[in-house]
Amino acid sequence: MIAVRDLPIRRVLFVSTHGVERTDQLPFSLQNVWGQLDKQRATEQEVILQARTTVPAFSVLRVPKLKDDASVQSSDYSGALSVRAELQPGDALGGEVPISTAAALLASTLRRTESVNSTFSLGALSASGGALAAVSDAAYWDDQFLKLVGPEVYRRPLDALGVDETASWLREWARRFLRPGQQLTTPVAVEDVRGGVLLRFLTRATGYADFDATETKEEKWASAKPGVAESKAGKPDGALLLIAETEPSARVRVVRAEMDEGVVVKEMSEEAVLRRLDKDLAELGKRRR
Repeated sequence: MIAVRDLPIRRVLFVSTHGVERTDQLPFSLQNVWGQLDKQRATEQEVILQARTTVPAFSVLRVPKLKDDASVQSSDYSGALSVRAELQPGDALGGEVPISTAAALLASTLRRTESVNSTFSLGALSASGGALAAVSDAAYWDDQFLKLVGPEVYRRPLDALGVDETASWLREWARRFLRPGQQLTTPVAVEDVRGGVLLRFLTRATGYADFDATETKEEKWASAKPGVAESKAGKPDGALLLIAETEPSARVRVVRAEMDEGVVVKEMSEEAVLRRLDKDLAELGKRRR
């Protein structure tokens, strides 16, 4: 038997299924009665582990139920993605997609740098996905694969706000997490970047605090200045990049950044940021209409 490491393979592409990370949700909980999805998840993990030690890269693509596309016009198995669908990092989405779209996506995945060392899902086109109906197929799929860079964890279209105005608003909004009483479970530092802001997570500083020291009101507000929090906390430990974009449509996106090997996703803090961002953007949009 020839080992994978002995073959001229540049990437392993493993096709999996939806629901492997949603076994506590319907309908996937019913599909997992006998542990089928648990076994599939274990297989994914084994493939990733083996790929990391034997080949330069891997991709895990989770596909939904496939439908016969005999009635779909311009079906093309040669690599053209003529019927649009959606991509999302992780285990998400649902619905059905044509066989030709899934087949073409497999070929495209092997050519895309964005899908290197990524686990992502293919699903039916949703209402939000239709927001790019006017762009070309090439631009549409470029935007879908863009979600895998970081990866992306949030996007919201802008309808009542200008992009430049939103970028400035994001910078001010992010600094709320530096103020006393509004901090996250993970300490953060804030850095302005082109188009938005970088919310950098920090390791907690070690050592003992001076519990006898009394912090004045001026010192408390001074701690909210950019860069001050970083000096009091530890080293950078992952980040969220919040940016406002004009192309291919006006929107806000949030992607993970600085996720070096060994960096763990700050799930509670990340969820708190995204939940508050979505709420505040919605309220801001209502006030501007």
